[in-house]
Amino acid sequence: MSTLKTEIKLSEYQAPEYFITDTFLDFELDFDKTQVLSVLTIKRNGDHTKSLKLNGENLNLIKVTLDGEELTEDKFNITDTHLIIDEVPAEFTLSTLVEINPSQNLTGEGLYKSGNILCTQNEAEGFRKITYYLDRPDVMSTFTTSLSANKKHFQYILANGNKISEKTEGDVQTVVWKDPHPKPCYLFALVAGNLDVVRDEYTTSSGKKVDLEIYVDPGNSDKCDHAMLSLKNSMKWDEEVYGLEYDLSLYMIVAVDSFNMGAMENKGLNIFNSAYVLAKKETATDYDFQGIEAVIGHEYFHNWTGNRVTCRDWFQLTLKEGLTVFRDQEFSSDMLSRPVKRIEDVLTLRRHQFKEDAGPLSHPIQPKSYIEINNFYTSTVYEKGAEVIRMIHTLLGKDNFRKGMDLYFERHDGQAVTTQDFVRAMSDASGVDLEQFKLWYDQNGTPDVHVTSEFINGKLNITVHQKSFIEGKEVTLFFPFDIAIFDNNGKKLIEERLLIKDQETKKEFNVPSDSIISLNRNFTAPLKVNYEYSQDDLISLLDYEDDAFTKYNCAQILYKSEIQNYVNAYESNTDYDVSNDLIIALKKILLDDSLDKAFKSYLFNLPTESELNEDLKVYKIDAIHDAVKKLSISIAKNCEDEFRRIYSSINQIEFSLSSTAMGERQLKNTALAFLAKLNHNSDLVKDHFLNASNMTDEFSALSSLVRNDLDYKNNALQSFYKKWKHETLIMQKWIGLQASHHNTTIEELRNLEQNEVYDNKNPNLLRSLVGAFANNVYCFNKIDGSGYHFISEKISEIDKFNPQIAARLAKFLNHMNRLDEKRSSHLKSSLDKLIQSNLSNDTYEVVQKNLKG
Repeated sequence: MSTLKTEIKLSEYQAPEYFITDTFLDFELDFDKTQVLSVLTIKRNGDHTKSLKLNGENLNLIKVTLDGEELTEDKFNITDTHLIIDEVPAEFTLSTLVEINPSQNLTGEGLYKSGNILCTQNEAEGFRKITYYLDRPDVMSTFTTSLSANKKHFQYILANGNKISEKTEGDVQTVVWKDPHPKPCYLFALVAGNLDVVRDEYTTSSGKKVDLEIYVDPGNSDKCDHAMLSLKNSMKWDEEVYGLEYDLSLYMIVAVDSFNMGAMENKGLNIFNSAYVLAKKETATDYDFQGIEAVIGHEYFHNWTGNRVTCRDWFQLTLKEGLTVFRDQEFSSDMLSRPVKRIEDVLTLRRHQFKEDAGPLSHPIQPKSYIEINNFYTSTVYEKGAEVIRMIHTLLGKDNFRKGMDLYFERHDGQAVTTQDFVRAMSDASGVDLEQFKLWYDQNGTPDVHVTSEFINGKLNITVHQKSFIEGKEVTLFFPFDIAIFDNNGKKLIEERLLIKDQETKKEFNVPSDSIISLNRNFTAPLKVNYEYSQDDLISLLDYEDDAFTKYNCAQILYKSEIQNYVNAYESNTDYDVSNDLIIALKKILLDDSLDKAFKSYLFNLPTESELNEDLKVYKIDAIHDAVKKLSISIAKNCEDEFRRIYSSINQIEFSLSSTAMGERQLKNTALAFLAKLNHNSDLVKDHFLNASNMTDEFSALSSLVRNDLDYKNNALQSFYKKWKHETLIMQKWIGLQASHHNTTIEELRNLEQNEVYDNKNPNLLRSLVGAFANNVYCFNKIDGSGYHFISEKISEIDKFNPQIAARLAKFLNHMNRLDEKRSSHLKSSLDKLIQSNLSNDTYEVVQKNLKG
């Protein structure tokens, strides 16, 4: 059984005992035997004589030199995690020579082999697997990196910053890179391999020319156009919105297949999961194109919010991630449809972060302690962190928020800082008191807001009561809360922003008694709002509310109400049919050609089984599954003519990535998905699949065939496989579709594992099979416990070589206390078995919390 490392607490933070002012690294690169020489200029911080403790793991130390003198073994001590030197001067130069084996490193951290290239991933604590160093974000150093390698195997050898020299002697080429900006070692990167490169350039607003380069595996250069355009759009947007120019003469992106994360913002050399770079219409869906634009933007925006100003410690992770997610959300909103993007962002928050908030892994956006920091790269830190930044933006307004950002950079450029520093800059620049607001950084769980309304003396009285806790103590949060009031003819009478600062806030309005209230419009605060709406009021708001998110949210509440009626019928073994009033409202939406097509499509997104179960104290796996299926079929039957009209009316001749064109494809494929629920439309779905000219249409049709078990399903799966089996990214979709099927079996999953396109060492493929199955609520939670056993088995296997991925998969086993007695017993048995095995600290920490509930 694993022994957990010491818990690290924010309250015990201490400044570094030593700083590294300059770092020189010399790599002799080889797949199996890489030597790393580091020369560090080190300076004592303060007046002390404490030992120098450098982090280091899985390193073969060859030599240590202090101020030119090689140290004998009695002068230092090596443990599994540190190099310790007891006596060092106040300022000195330390040199170490180590040897590492990238080919044997399967963790996805440090320097490792991905396909036929070498690459690095050092956030959060991967650099210690490359060389001995003070591996913490508040130690910032200027880096000079010399890379030497056989040019036959490593045509390109890249590192951070600007290239300052290169030479070739025989088969060996040497390239030296220098990054003039001080940075922590987690932002260091190198890449070496035989790659294709796509080049372009960008001229900044001040007239500086920046070379842009995207490196990919040979044969993939035709899939980089969208990534390059997204990069240039990101650079332009950051200049226009925040006045931030790029600060080097070269910006590089490298796409690799084996990557634990989406991408990494290493200074000047971003390393990306290939899923967020490679795309053309034949191989990528519209969702892929949008994801690429968002992630390209996210990593570029980190150049200032994360690199130029970085985190003092890892408890401050949301300082860079929450802020940069907000920035990439705003960028995507400006590039595409702002209302649709807002719905997508809230959808992500509700489906993932709300679930996290309600389980044993709940934590504030600024955690107070951790054992493995890798376990805190979560939707709470990222997505909820972005919502907290969005509330600051809402409270301050656009102009004051920009002033706050300007002051933040003016004060802290080149520093490692805290969330307090950010909030202070925002408050000082705007004059808005944010002291109470800072509680959001310490609060975990999704706050509940209960709203009541009543007419007293001819006036509408609205009461907002909030409830939230920090470490078991009830607290009062400060947040914006947008409302509107409509009369029964749809006229907007009131539109107001309430600033909620008290546990109970009352507001009086002089409006008619039959007025309808719209609450938390545009999702101004990340809350669960409880208010007793009538079905008539919801349908009225669905008709005339002009806030897109609220309109969408009304549809979700109506769907949930219908699903609850189906659940009641399932449990009482009676019949129920969908409300005629809802069908009339949905038909009206389908016939309204003035609505944005992508938005119209989202109005027909039913709540997921996971979302619906999360609303219950005890999951109702079978009843919810049955209810969602019956509601979707009922909508399809009752609206078949309208769906056919939409399907027939959208005919694209030329492929385009405009928001209009993507919206058309989205709506057409939504119509197809509902039509596919009726067996007599199977030929229509088959024809859509066979005639598709882009991956969006092709995969949408394949999904409809598979999810509805239509006649052509098996033929379609086989033809898709034969056509695309050489494309790993597409095979991830193919595997994931089958793993998420409502009737998939463990035997079918094991057959997929044996397929030649599957590689259980590739994080993307692991996610496509094991992750997709864990998201398959109905099959994963089978009453016999087979799903829990399968996932536990995979976690145990994966943990031996990639603890990060194993720990993330273990988070799917976090709902033991929400299950019925039989399922809970099976899940506990799987967790007990896991906890007794020799797990990594990453995975052990998650499993232990899941068991504690």
